[in-house]
Amino acid sequence: MDLLDSIRQDVLRQKEEEIVNHFCMVVCFREFAETKPAVDVGLSGKWCCLSAERLKTDNGTRVTATDSSQHGLFEQTAEVLNDLTPGKRKPYIFQITVWGGKKKKGDMRSPRMAFRPGALYEFRQIDGVSFYAEIPTGRAQFDSEGVKIIEVLPPTIKRKAGRDAGKKRAKAKTQEATSSQSTTEDDDEEDVIMAAEGKSENPVVAVRTRSNGAVGPNCCGAERQRACMCT
Repeated sequence: MDLLDSIRQDVLRQKEEEIVNHFCMVVCFREFAETKPAVDVGLSGKWCCLSAERLKTDNGTRVTATDSSQHGLFEQTAEVLNDLTPGKRKPYIFQITVWGGKKKKGDMRSPRMAFRPGALYEFRQIDGVSFYAEIPTGRAQFDSEGVKIIEVLPPTIKRKAGRDAGKKRAKAKTQEATSSQSTTEDDDEEDVIMAAEGKSENPVVAVRTRSNGAVGPNCCGAERQRACMCT
């Protein structure tokens, strides 16, 4: 077997490892790390980014993540995790060190990736799985082609602004209805015409009235269920 064939065989084994060792839950990643795999054993997976910080040496980014299923519940999950002490938080998180790629001459693309809290990422070719301070860790290499690390889903859009806008629209409609009702009452007063001709014994009175029916607000809502994005 020549050198090229040997390399190809290693590539195939690496791809097989990533398929078999594909995780989307911290507990599975932790159990795998507890088996103390060889440094070069690879894995892949999808996880929700909790936070990211640049290394002091400025040659990589440390990404803290949790289960992929928390993508749609990021704000609630992050808030609850912050209520835990650092020690009790460890079973629910893991960290990946993404080493920054070298900037190529003439290439305007950045040699680093901006990880966004709340986004769902797929990591490939992770190795060096171990524990650091009781937190399972791994490492990956950033590539400017976007093959090894992919943002699968962006952070969930906050719906607070939408609710506020809805309240403003409802308030505007209420004010409009109130204004319309006031105008109607004024018109009704003007429309009531009472006329008496002369001082006859049977005065003729002409009365004209107008009635309006109020229309109630029509509102509806629906809750969306989000499934785990592991597959």
